[in-house]
Amino acid sequence: MARIRELSVGYIVDSNLPFTTFESTYLQELFRQLDSDLYAQVPWGRTATKKDLEDIIVSKKAAVKEELNDTVTQIHLSFDLWTPPNRLAFISIFGHFIDRRHLYQSRLLAFKRQIGSHASENIAYTIRNVVRDWGIDGKLGGSICDNATSNDVCLRNLYTTLDASITRADTEARRMRCFGHILNLVAQAFIYGDDAASFELQSEAYDMLDRVEEDLEHWRAKGPVGKLHNIVRFIRASPQRTEAFKTHAREQEEVDSYKLAEESTAELEVIQNNATRLNSTYMMIERALVKQSELNSFIQELGLEVDASKRVPTADVLTSDDWKVLREVSHILEPVYNMTMRAQGRGTSGGHGRLWEVMTGMEFVLEHLEDWGFSTRIKLLIRLRKKGIQLRGGSWTGHG
Repeated sequence: MARIRELSVGYIVDSNLPFTTFESTYLQELFRQLDSDLYAQVPWGRTATKKDLEDIIVSKKAAVKEELNDTVTQIHLSFDLWTPPNRLAFISIFGHFIDRRHLYQSRLLAFKRQIGSHASENIAYTIRNVVRDWGIDGKLGGSICDNATSNDVCLRNLYTTLDASITRADTEARRMRCFGHILNLVAQAFIYGDDAASFELQSEAYDMLDRVEEDLEHWRAKGPVGKLHNIVRFIRASPQRTEAFKTHAREQEEVDSYKLAEESTAELEVIQNNATRLNSTYMMIERALVKQSELNSFIQELGLEVDASKRVPTADVLTSDDWKVLREVSHILEPVYNMTMRAQGRGTSGGHGRLWEVMTGMEFVLEHLEDWGFSTRIKLLIRLRKKGIQLRGGSWTGHG
């Protein structure tokens, strides 16, 4: 019976289902029809499921503690915070180590609410309590987290509290920065400038205060990417406009005489970027480029509306030069996006998360950006040369 209940709880946790899943009368009857003995062993109620989960955690924690005490290496941490739409912050903490069989292992040590502010000392306090709860404070190795400056202070606080002999240099040596986050920062700086975080916070503030026009202007100032953001936001802000665009895109597709496959409903939609995040910005641009003609004709169609609120603001309409910029941005971001997706796996064979793969990825992205920069400068020199402008002594001079 214990195994059946463990599998039942495992199914709910692994599939991210509510504890009320097994309260479904249809599911219960299905089990009853298939195997009445099995039906009697499943925890059908929400309370029973929750109790079983708590019991499983207690029993499994002892086994994990034994693993942690019997490692052949130090235990290295990785952690991150996440705030979902309900604004309740969570922190996840993993432990990574080599076991007695010389196999790499990862264990989730905590996934819990981060109470209070996200100040460095507060986060360090949470991690320290988790480390002590597992009894690994004397075996702590390095830590990997995102590149926020606050994490420097957090780790310094964590390590020195656990071991007073650890110096600031020791703490810095123990910190590893997240490769995916570095790539995201590179892309953000390229698209939004040096202070992408402040740009994002300002946009969130406008959104919270419902200052729509100011937020539109805020994004518009970032050029074609910002204008595209505003267009997608305008279309997706209304269910009717969203459906109208999908219908319009479908009608445009029907004029094609040859198609390899039908597009899904999702493929007919435009994608809204998630603030300044690389992946969503890249996907927004990519989908827009695929749907460029449909977007342009749809915007023209909306331009016939008498009500100005139903038209895309003139300042956000993309010109042919804007589309060229978006295509160039897409070209630059594509390998960065691909590398982010490729390197997000675990550090196991085939997972693309091993250190040598990260180092190779960094070289690949760097070479791509350098090649693009060199190519861009050459193209600029050719265009200026045709216009009779030459570079002399570090400044541009024209003749004629």
